[in-house]
Amino acid sequence: EFKGRRPMVRGDKTFSVTTQDFDNPHLKRYYYSESGGSTGVGTRVATDLDKQTDRAPLRLLSEHAHGFYNIPMAAWSSILPGSGFNSMLSAAKIGHVPIKWFSPVAHEDLQPSIKYRIATWYLISVARMLGVPIPTPETVHINDAKKIAHWVASTLKRHGACRLSSYVSLAVRVGIAAGEEGLDLTGAVFTGSGEPPTPAKIRHIREVGARWVPGYFISEAGAVGYGCAHPVDENDNHFFKDGLALILAPSAIPGTDLTVDGIYLTSLYASAPKILLNFETHDYGIVEQRSCGCLFEKTGFTEHIREIRSVSKLTGEGMTLIGSDLVRILEEVLPARFGGSALDYQLAEEEDAQGFTRVYLIVDPRVKLQNEQEAVDVILAALPNGGPGSDLGRAMWTQAHTIRVKRTEPVWTNRGKLMPLHLDRAAKKTENAH
Repeated sequence: EFKGRRPMVRGDKTFSVTTQDFDNPHLKRYYYSESGGSTGVGTRVATDLDKQTDRAPLRLLSEHAHGFYNIPMAAWSSILPGSGFNSMLSAAKIGHVPIKWFSPVAHEDLQPSIKYRIATWYLISVARMLGVPIPTPETVHINDAKKIAHWVASTLKRHGACRLSSYVSLAVRVGIAAGEEGLDLTGAVFTGSGEPPTPAKIRHIREVGARWVPGYFISEAGAVGYGCAHPVDENDNHFFKDGLALILAPSAIPGTDLTVDGIYLTSLYASAPKILLNFETHDYGIVEQRSCGCLFEKTGFTEHIREIRSVSKLTGEGMTLIGSDLVRILEEVLPARFGGSALDYQLAEEEDAQGFTRVYLIVDPRVKLQNEQEAVDVILAALPNGGPGSDLGRAMWTQAHTIRVKRTEPVWTNRGKLMPLHLDRAAKKTENAH
């Protein structure tokens, strides 16, 4: 509904909307960025500079709570139209700009690229004229994480501390690369979001001596929470109740027969990019009040959100695939191309031995599939083309080889149903809740 894919139906009333209908009409000085889902339907979000000002104290609070204000910082985040510039402007507002900006994708990966090159050059030039030293983005592809690991190590030798801000999986890749290169990253702090920071993932960061601090961000809502300084797990965030209201309500998982207590948000601050009224985030988790003793609690942020998981998205490398988009591909596109029926294909999300999230295309052995990579290519090609945001997602997933093929029979539920998406994590969560 929020993306305008289907009308809003409330009782006997039906409203036809577009995602632009939810834009905040009071924004004054804004620019656009785009969520980088692999679905091809990225949400274009207008960000007001007043919003950056409103939320800057939260970032400042986080940096002081964790003790990394004013230490050297680098970002490994996407260039325009991705959200990397959001982070740069937010950092500029509190006077702590990264000294390095690494991007996992190059402008050549985007079509058309020329306007984003011009916009990037323009924004950086204006910032520098105003005395804000935003670094020029340097392309470092996903599989070259050792370059960033060596930057962290050399920065630690010179300054004794540093911070790397990135997506969860990219941060994990740096930790693995550091281990392979024999680097000690004690004194480094890794911060990230974009996907669940599970114990298997964060282990690689801690094994090389670095600390981990999570964040919870949603493109349409901005910062929902920052990591607790005295956490109980890898994804323990303080909820920012000054700008958002939160309720838990039943949320169905598309492509499955499961329902969980989903997180719904309402925007409260005047500079919010989108007007959200009980907006279904498609996430669920544990929401609780707990005394932790950290600076966030002392400032009044007593609510925590942790063990956050998605109920309808397959997530990896900070990019997502939406369940409702994939049902059409599984039930129509793949059978038309390779044979079989909708009962022969399924998607599952698993963590591999290193903790990376892989999306497995389960194909029944009865289907004559000559080339497994061809099936992966068909999935990526069949995703709707939503512009540069989808290009970012495709580039990230292609580099990381996130989608894999598994030749086995699809998994049926205990009720005798075959669901397009096999989300074992959601099933276990639901069982635990009951």
